[in-house]
Amino acid sequence: MQCYDLANRETTTRAQRRVMSTTDDVSATDLATRCALLEQQLAAARTRFELILEASNDGVWDWDLTRDEVMFSRRWKSILGYAPDEVEDHSAAFFALIHEDDRPRVNAAVQAHFERKAPYDVQFRMLAKSGEYRIIRARGQAVWSDEGVPVRFAGTHTDMTEVIARGREQLRAQELINAQRETIRSLGTPLLDLGDGVLCLPLIGAIDPQRAADLTSTVLSRVSGDGARALIIDLTAAMFAAEGSIAHMLKLLRAVTLLGARCSVCGLSPELARELAERGVELLQDTPVHRTLGAALRAALRERADERDS
Repeated sequence: MQCYDLANRETTTRAQRRVMSTTDDVSATDLATRCALLEQQLAAARTRFELILEASNDGVWDWDLTRDEVMFSRRWKSILGYAPDEVEDHSAAFFALIHEDDRPRVNAAVQAHFERKAPYDVQFRMLAKSGEYRIIRARGQAVWSDEGVPVRFAGTHTDMTEVIARGREQLRAQELINAQRETIRSLGTPLLDLGDGVLCLPLIGAIDPQRAADLTSTVLSRVSGDGARALIIDLTAAMFAAEGSIAHMLKLLRAVTLLGARCSVCGLSPELARELAERGVELLQDTPVHRTLGAALRAALRERADERDS
């Protein structure tokens, strides 16, 4: 009986061992499968992340502050013209590429973010492989430990060189336009004395309400002060683009007439004539219109001669 019990226990133990061995095999297989699946998912996620980085056109950096190791993405390096193996993976390599005049400001921005959690958004110049400096906008966010110590700092670099260059070109173009307008405005009332009481006002460039008001003031003062008898307004090179400009010119014509001088107009463009007709403006009801300045001058001088003869 005792031998039977021993044999039975031995058989049971062997069976239990076989079950445990089978369970261990299943667990190891399941674990290997899960690990392989996780590796595939991580690889897919990494690929998606790299594609997003490439599509964003921004360079990405990830700084492990505990070991002073930095991951610079391929785009981060290519913005400056460097190959993937030409920039070392630590912070000193980054700061060495910053223009020496900008380096203190970048250091201050980093420290302000670490110490006060101020937003890290700074623009500076970085040395490219070609020897030129690219203008970079850096934005980033740190991660702090429970003790408040920054342990990780990651963000992006955006190349602003072309954007800023275009902005500067537009600014220079606008400054040139403004200078040209100011030159025209400064010359804006070139009243010419043609003799025998005849004045000529050749208008050049855009006539906006402000310039029209300045013209009116200057012309009326000159007509009154000189006792002019005739005013010829040459519109050959004038542009009435701004709203209200034509109305101001109409007021000028009426005001000159009230001062006792005769007004005539020359150089009226087809576009301006069409606009006046569409508006139903009776601009020329009592104002002589001539095709050229020469014709207007001859007419004015004839009228002055007729006045003297009478």
